[in-house]
Amino acid sequence: MLLYRAAAAAALAAYAPYAAFRSVSGGRRLGDVRGRLGWKPWPDLGGGTWIHGVSVGEIGVARTLLGAFERVRPGSRFGVSATTEAGRALAERILAGRADVFPFPFDLAGAVERALRETRAGLIVLVETEIWPLFLERAERRGVPVVLANGRLSERSFRRYRLAGPFVRRTLSRLALLAMQSRDDADRALALGAPPERVIVTGNLKFDPPEAGPFPDAARLREAAAGRPVLAAGSTAEGEDEVVLAAWLTLPQRPLLLLAPRRPERFDPVARLCESRGLTVLRRSQPAPLAAIPDVYLLDSIGELAPAYREASLAFIGGSLVPHGGQNPIEAWAAGVAAFAGPHMENFRDVAAAGEARGVLDRVSDGAALARRIAAALADLETTRRLGREAAHLVGENRGAADRTAAAVARLLPEPARGAAS
Repeated sequence: MLLYRAAAAAALAAYAPYAAFRSVSGGRRLGDVRGRLGWKPWPDLGGGTWIHGVSVGEIGVARTLLGAFERVRPGSRFGVSATTEAGRALAERILAGRADVFPFPFDLAGAVERALRETRAGLIVLVETEIWPLFLERAERRGVPVVLANGRLSERSFRRYRLAGPFVRRTLSRLALLAMQSRDDADRALALGAPPERVIVTGNLKFDPPEAGPFPDAARLREAAAGRPVLAAGSTAEGEDEVVLAAWLTLPQRPLLLLAPRRPERFDPVARLCESRGLTVLRRSQPAPLAAIPDVYLLDSIGELAPAYREASLAFIGGSLVPHGGQNPIEAWAAGVAAFAGPHMENFRDVAAAGEARGVLDRVSDGAALARRIAAALADLETTRRLGREAAHLVGENRGAADRTAAAVARLLPEPARGAAS
């Protein structure tokens, strides 16, 4: 552990100038560095449950888990932490009054010790692949059980973890429970040395999204569409917007393109990219009356993609035409929208396979293929809508992971703590 601590501190010191440069240059926001270093106070959960998710997607899972835990143990106190600024902002907006929201500490002794001491959590739940060796060691010392929920281990992560051998085995042994998304994820965890009696398969919590509700800017979006279908390109990655725009420009009948970049710091650059192509852009963040019928509706907001999908006729799943591992198609399916994705869906391999088998996720190799498939889907909107209904059925059939996870974790949940989150 001493070697790991030294490596973690050295890695943070080496990364800090690069991260600061990217933040200043608009590449990526730094987030609450002071909070993550332990230079700000953490809330006192008084023996309650601490749920952690990295960013926007994981915070959505945290909200689902929170609802399931509230049903199992009403009256408990909850806290939710995030790593990124976008994740924390979303948590503060959607969990107000239900949970304290705070930054997750860097895996450094001082920050971790202070976080555990001040939060006084009775149970900690880490969402997906958040495995921090020092954090787990210090939680174990304090007798605080830690659960990995919605656990996911890609083949790439598995190969990387396997290089560390005994160190990873010891780290995984500190988890009180590993609730994995699939049998493949569970098998990888077991191969890395996780205790077999603590590994279970509960399904993918992302199949349990809460009701998205109406999109707040729906009326203006419909006015912008002016009777055209809406193509939603959700959570696009750097280098992908250009491909999507090029595909859209070749369409014989262009739908309104709803473009939702993955990270907030990319909103302005993507707007400039569209304008450089001579396109008219309507931004979600600028609620002004329409001056002209736009080509692109830029969803430059956080946490609104799920309800925005309800206004779409079809969807493209970002992070999949470039090697980013893909994003979550379930939000689009839950809204009744069939989707397209590129070749890179490694982060959602099982979900993508289920969608392909059901015919509600159409995989394409490149931008040219994407353009052809979109044109065909728009030419037969009746079939496209039928596939959207089938997608919603697929999501409904796979619900239940949240309740299964809550039931498995119930024996570890602390008794309700005094005081409600504020």
